[in-house]
Amino acid sequence: MIAKIFIVLLVLIVIGVLYSRHPYRIINSEKSDGYYFDFLKREVHYVPMGNWFELGNWTLDDIDIKTVEVLGKNYLKDKASVYFQYQKIANADASSFELLCADKGFYSKDKNRVYYKSHTFTDIDVASFKFAGRNCSPIVMDKNHVYFIYPVERSLDGNLAISPIENANPDKYIFLNDQYGKDDLAVYCNGILILGSDTETFALMGNEYYAKDKNAVYYNGMKVEGIDPITFTFIEGGGYSKDKNGIYFGLNSDYDEKGNPIKFSPRLVEGADPETFVMVQGEKVDYAKDKSRHYWGGRPE
Repeated sequence: MIAKIFIVLLVLIVIGVLYSRHPYRIINSEKSDGYYFDFLKREVHYVPMGNWFELGNWTLDDIDIKTVEVLGKNYLKDKASVYFQYQKIANADASSFELLCADKGFYSKDKNRVYYKSHTFTDIDVASFKFAGRNCSPIVMDKNHVYFIYPVERSLDGNLAISPIENANPDKYIFLNDQYGKDDLAVYCNGILILGSDTETFALMGNEYYAKDKNAVYYNGMKVEGIDPITFTFIEGGGYSKDKNGIYFGLNSDYDEKGNPIKFSPRLVEGADPETFVMVQGEKVDYAKDKSRHYWGGRPE
């Protein structure tokens, strides 16, 4: 009798240990590693990457267990509601809800609205909504406007900011990259007009932050002072650039009291000769020379 009791207790201990180590079972491993039923399939939990010890464990409220469907890595729905991670998306229509970008991004829509994560775009026309460039870019448009999306992580108050680009023409807008775009009248960076820019000659320079037109060179939408835009180019193989006046290594930056950049200027490599300056291949990064000396990291050796 004592032996039987001991065996029963041992089995219960083993079950308890197993339950405590892995009390949930994944709902759809092909679509997400974050959604789980509890041991008795009475609750749905959002557990990022299945790691509730370090990444957290949230119970989804008001779930209809019988109609639960995993939509993607961060999305789940039942017959009445849609969830982003563990947050219910307010007013989302479950029957028409769909992910955009094949769940590689955070955009979705239903018959009434467009969403970013769990946040709702209230002013976008759903029928004509589209990405201005690549799928899931922060620049989107509808029949009325071009919009720049400031994701939640970058906004000051924690809320999604969707800003119509003032006066941008959706019929003429050309997507250049996630920062830059232009229409027939103006050039924009991060949704803001670049004053003095020339739309006809404006082009990217092989770096997502740099661009130029006939008037100036720009870094992140701000004019770089003291560079000749006609002759300015990057030197392949390192962090150097040049124009007719000199060799440069990166930029100098001036900031306001809040840490925002207010001025960029080229960091001149003193004494370097633009005509003979070339990169030197080897173990050193940003190693170069001209007719007179060698340079490393923008400084003469």
